[in-house]
Amino acid sequence: MPKLLVLFPARGGTELAALADAVLQGARSVRFAEVDLRTIGPTGDTTPSRKPLTGSDDLAAYDGIVVGVSAGDVEGASVQETLARFGGSLTNKVGSAFTTGSGEGRTAVLWSALSPMADRGMILVPLPFSNEGAASVDGSRQMGKRVAEVIGWVTHARSHHHHH
Repeated sequence: MPKLLVLFPARGGTELAALADAVLQGARSVRFAEVDLRTIGPTGDTTPSRKPLTGSDDLAAYDGIVVGVSAGDVEGASVQETLARFGGSLTNKVGSAFTTGSGEGRTAVLWSALSPMADRGMILVPLPFSNEGAASVDGSRQMGKRVAEVIGWVTHARSHHHHH
């Protein structure tokens, strides 16, 4: 059963949170998919319904990770730190990213989150970089669904591979 983690900065703002929810909905629309939503970074006064990612949360337990990056966060620092802190293998896990940004900076912001994933051997399923798709709830929902589907294909292939 595909397990997907949606991560976004606790202080990412309501727009980013709305996109995270859309990714969650899209992924959950895929049969058997289990999806968790967690926040990273300093919380401040966010709604208690958002669970922060803690040290005990094991990224290795997930087949895919989708991260939200604030438009201003070109470093994608929180994402990189989170992945860097995590020592286990992320190879062949499916990764994607979303952002509230649009225009020129959008691609840079998305790549800042995707490149550390690529470095860790993850399979990237990015949102289209085209500007029309900028920060849309619809696009994020479709991406969540697509990531969950790809996880399904990858885990399915892997389970069959082991039987031979």
